[in-house]
Amino acid sequence: MSSPGKYLPSLEGLNLEFHRRAVETGRLHLQRCADCGVFCHPPRYYCLACSSPDRELVPSSERGSVHSFTVSHRTFDPGWAEETPYATVVVELDEGPRVIGALRGLDPSALELGRRVRVEVERRGEEFAFLWVEPDSAEAG
Repeated sequence: MSSPGKYLPSLEGLNLEFHRRAVETGRLHLQRCADCGVFCHPPRYYCLACSSPDRELVPSSERGSVHSFTVSHRTFDPGWAEETPYATVVVELDEGPRVIGALRGLDPSALELGRRVRVEVERRGEEFAFLWVEPDSAEAG
């Protein structure tokens, strides 16, 4: 018996813009203030630092450090049932903002705060990009 797919949210506004850019390019983009250069996530209509309404989505380094994580041994979403236990990871990107993704390519028991990771974008439909968190191969060796 195959499990159903993972839940995909319905998006609108700036969140839809954020995900569409990731779907189109296959890369994580962050909102940056066109006036002061401050990055933010989630996207906002006004800069948190200077209140400017001028913003742009720019490619991210896609690299950062584990800020926080949780390991789930049960799930309410049937799409994740075959993958338990799985880890949900908060990554503090090198640009400063934090994003959330699911761990891939590493056993959850090997996670530790501060570990260098990379965020990978996976297209899921026309308007949603799933974020995976993987070990940063640039840090190995």
